Order: sequence, then C-alpha cells, then structure tokens
Amino acid sequence: MDEAHRQEIPAEELNAGASVGGADETAPHEMVTPAIEEDVPLIAAPAEIAGSTRTLSAEIGIRVIAVLVAVAAWAVPGMGHVITKRWIRGLVFFTCAGGLALTGFALRGNVFAQHSTDPFGALGFLADASSGIFYFMAKTMEKAGPDVSRAAGDYGTRLIAAAGVLNLLGVADAYEIAMGRRA
Repeated sequence: MDEAHRQEIPAEELNAGASVGGADETAPHEMVTPAIEEDVPLIAAPAEIAGSTRTLSAEIGIRVIAVLVAVAAWAVPGMGHVITKRWIRGLVFFTCAGGLALTGFALRGNVFAQHSTDPFGALGFLADASSGIFYFMAKTMEKAGPDVSRAAGDYGTRLIAAAGVLNLLGVADAYEIAMGRRA
C-alpha cells in the first residue's frame, strides 16, 4: 500500500471493534487512574477499619483480653476459640492437637525435659510445652518412660512436637480473632 491510498482512522473507531473476549478495551491515552484522597491513611488501625472510634483505654482493654484469650488457647488447645465463640474451630484444634499428643504418648515418644544442654533438646522442650495441658499430662500417661529404640517411639516424639506447633498456630489465630483482625 502506498501513501496515497492510506487512510487515517480515529482511535475510537479502532478500539470499538477490537476487543478481546468480549470486554471493551480503552486506548492507553484514555485510561483514567483513580484519584488518591489526601486524608485517608494507607495503614489503618483495627478501630478505624471497623468504623468505630476507640479510646486508648478501650484499645488497651482489648489487648489485655486478647492476651488472656491467647493464654487460654495455650493452656487448653481450642479454648481461645471457644471463648471467642468459634465453637467448631475450637473443637477442631482440640481434637487435632489432642489426637497428635495422645498418639505420640501411646507410641511412647520422648517428652523433652525443661533443662537441657543440647540446643535440640531445648527446641524439643519448647515444641512439647506448647501443647499446653497435654505436656503436663505426659508424666501421668508415660509410666514406663519413652522408648525411642524403636521407630514408633521416634514417631511418637515427632507427633508430640507437632501437637505443640499446631497449638501455637491455634494460639496465634485465637489472638488475632480476639483483636478483631480476623473473622
């Protein structure tokens, strides 16, 4: 095609019939960017998100209650969810953490002591103690002591630690729910 036969076609006509997938596309020069309001903060506090104004004492009270909910969630897996009226989630955490811990006890897994010179022993203690009431039940359930000479005892040790880690996730979830950051 030479210059004499070439036509100028307006951009509106080009874009009118050239949409992909049935959606209307606009030319790059026609795109509109939304205006950013000056008085809206980029990061809002939970009180501002909910649309209510809280005083400092109310915010401190909410934090204290959230910490108490987290302590209850650590002591008894799922209790923090029950306190925040998340019944099914609390039952799921209690059943899963309890099932892992009790299966670990039945397999005669090792429950780590509080004082350990080995760094892995200290990590094992933190994981085991995170299971809350099940850590304290371990001494009454393990009359014969741990048996890590078999593979089942080693798996039991891992299941007890997994119960503690799962309970820590439950504690964090219950705290976030009590703070109002999560539904």
